Amino acid sequence: MAKARRLLTLTTSARTTPDSELAAALDEFDIDRVANEMAPGYYVGPTENDHGAWLTLPWPGDLTLPYNHPSRLELLPLSLGPAMIRWGQKWLLHPGTGKPWRFTQGQKRFMHLWYAVDWEGRWLYRSGVKRGAKGTGKDPFAGALALCELCGPANLHDIDGKRAIGRKHRLSLVQIGANSQSQAAKVLWVANSMISDRMKLAYAVDAGLTRTALGDGSKIELLKASEKSTEGDPPTATFLNESHHMLKSNGGFKIAAVARRNIGKSPKNVAARLLELTNAHSSSAESVAGESYDAWQLQVAGLTRKKDILYDSREAPPGLNLWDHDEVMLGLKAAYSDAHWADLERLRDEAQDQRTALSDAVRFYFNGLATAEDAWIETRDFRKLSRPDWEMDATDKFAMFLDCSKSGDATTLSACRLSDGHVLSLGAWFPKHGEKVEKWLAPRDEVEARVREVLDTMNIVWFGIDPSPAKDDATETLYWMPMIDELHRDYRKKLPLWATPGAGGHAVLFDMRLSSPGGARRNDLFTRAAMQTALDIDENGTLTHDGNAILISHTLNARNRPNAWGTSIGKINRSSRLLVDYAVTMIGARMGRTIALNSSKIRSGGSGKVVVLS
Repeated sequence: MAKARRLLTLTTSARTTPDSELAAALDEFDIDRVANEMAPGYYVGPTENDHGAWLTLPWPGDLTLPYNHPSRLELLPLSLGPAMIRWGQKWLLHPGTGKPWRFTQGQKRFMHLWYAVDWEGRWLYRSGVKRGAKGTGKDPFAGALALCELCGPANLHDIDGKRAIGRKHRLSLVQIGANSQSQAAKVLWVANSMISDRMKLAYAVDAGLTRTALGDGSKIELLKASEKSTEGDPPTATFLNESHHMLKSNGGFKIAAVARRNIGKSPKNVAARLLELTNAHSSSAESVAGESYDAWQLQVAGLTRKKDILYDSREAPPGLNLWDHDEVMLGLKAAYSDAHWADLERLRDEAQDQRTALSDAVRFYFNGLATAEDAWIETRDFRKLSRPDWEMDATDKFAMFLDCSKSGDATTLSACRLSDGHVLSLGAWFPKHGEKVEKWLAPRDEVEARVREVLDTMNIVWFGIDPSPAKDDATETLYWMPMIDELHRDYRKKLPLWATPGAGGHAVLFDMRLSSPGGARRNDLFTRAAMQTALDIDENGTLTHDGNAILISHTLNARNRPNAWGTSIGKINRSSRLLVDYAVTMIGARMGRTIALNSSKIRSGGSGKVVVLS
């Protein structure tokens, strides 16, 4: 609220900021500190012209060297990109000026990688995302690529030495989709305005509002969210425009599903692919762009079999002061880079306008992923607390928590070191890509084996398991209870503190169902732990974690959920595919740490190590 009030009183008169002042602002901003907050796959732009931007395009070589340094260019893969760039600049016009079309440097780099092939002639990237700030030219770029795919050398013909040779598809079919037909038609309208007169004559172009065709039968068409659209010839290329607007609620997910089915029919000699062009997606709504970002994050974290998603985003460094003219200009220069047509003074006024929501300013003008209004914690605050290289000592003591799910959500296991509260991510089980969610069951044997391994090798002083209400289809008992009871029998003497203490208690069961005896008390403990954990992340900065990519994703997905005891966490909605289970086990493990430290059986020694009292 204080930030919002400050924004309301801000004077937003435009003024020119000299480059010397921007350089001073950049030095004062401390890019090195901000770089420590990065999610996997990001790096800081290596040149002065990058203005500290966060980049994701995997341009090869030493990132401290300029993009066009000879040692980096030598590492570039074979690509049809150069030929596609030459074709586009020969035949196309700029939609605004009518002058010959010229790709920007950033667009050229993206095209080189997007059209890169291996020595067997396969694309290096199966799908892609081009994400940029509002006004960076995504529609003209999409139009140019659509025309290049329609008429240009987009089909690999041969590899000659160090050159990839392309030719036009015999029959090109380019599809453009968006969350509405009018939005898709906008891209086609832009593309039609880029067709030069000599291109019309050379290719016999018939430009229309819903399709643009060539004399040989090739065409660009608008993608329809209909099963019938999957019939017939598969496309040679598909573009989804503004995929951040493609939601479940407006049919966007259905259109994306149709697009992927169409692409999936592509024969080997065509090798069609899907490219999204988008602004930064909102973290408060599930979108096609958001799902693609999450899939890319899993890829760069090494949690997928292949690395075939090309994700290109140029973002202003987070943490900029939206009420400081120089820092806002620095952010705009970083986000807009070589979009030389952008009026940065005007954009600064729009970003600082009191009627522009802070989250919208971050998303649309800085190309950043803004924190949702009901988000549990601030996005940047959690990332900067990552300590992946911290070592464990053999004498360290831990509290541990397992959140169980049968099928719909993930089953996760986390531990928290008693001496300092450092969180470890010890296991996550959920449907992998290609597995049918409706038929997937959490692998109880694998989970139990991992739990036993941790209990046998680490000093666990408290361990809680929330069993979930799901039942075993065969026995009608709780799906996880046989495992939980076996762990109780095998480890009840080893665990100094029981999750459910007292007569008739249980060594590991921490049942949070309100219908269970003591369920209200356990929800109270968990809720208080959730609120304290949020404070330790956002305010105190004392919570550290191992930087696990799934933990970060689940934590940033978590939303505030008020209850009778305070504010706990939950998913965006019950049916959401944005999971939060690792955040649940992080909170549960930290709750167990508090229980252990408050117990008379455990004390913390002067060295910071925890001693279990006999």
